Amino acid sequence: MAIPWLDIYDTHIKFVDQQHRVLVDMMNDLDAARGTANESKIIGELFYKLVDYTKYHFEQEENLMKSLKYPKLTEQINQHKGFVNKIVEMLQELKEQNFYIGEKMNNFLTNWLIKHILGYDKEFAKFYHIVSK
Repeated sequence: MAIPWLDIYDTHIKFVDQQHRVLVDMMNDLDAARGTANESKIIGELFYKLVDYTKYHFEQEENLMKSLKYPKLTEQINQHKGFVNKIVEMLQELKEQNFYIGEKMNNFLTNWLIKHILGYDKEFAKFYHIVSK
């Protein structure tokens, strides 16, 4: 299930929105690779890139939050760690299954990202726009 980018996902923090779009594009690429002739190879490569980029994105977000002394930083860090742990666990499962990504994994990735953006990241964005005026 491809994720269309909707304006409601925008935090209006330029680098955050750009990175969120990259993550959505990567997840859409994963979804598009399902059922193709080179599915295992493509998904394996894309999933490693997704893990690396997700870690990079979370670090960038957390650094911004730290610089602004965001009061819910610990909560955000815990959300990020939980997600990274889950995708690393999925990566191990994928390796064992020759990089077959099932509907369950695809749905987890999609649902977590959208809920996180609309919840935690939007909440931070409100804080950001208040303190950075």
